[in-house]
Amino acid sequence: MSSPIEIPIDELKNVIKLLADIQDRIESKTGLQRVGSEADVGDAKLIDAVNDFDGAWKAGHERVRDNVKSFKEANQGVIDNFEQADRDTADALD
Repeated sequence: MSSPIEIPIDELKNVIKLLADIQDRIESKTGLQRVGSEADVGDAKLIDAVNDFDGAWKAGHERVRDNVKSFKEANQGVIDNFEQADRDTADALD
């Protein structure tokens, strides 16, 4: 005997809220402060290294942000499709 398909819609909606929170945190935390000039730190190599790290940090955040957005959209698609299927089934039974 087969069991009905159960989709955890409420849990998926909660995941979307959590993903939005993650995305907000990423947006507010991207980037580091500049270390200053060579006169401030005494070594141009240090400034270059920090700026290189800052660029890589931002790129990593952008990748995570894009992945979070894709996952949110996929979750919303699942929710929308199953809710529509429920409505269509209910309409067909009426």
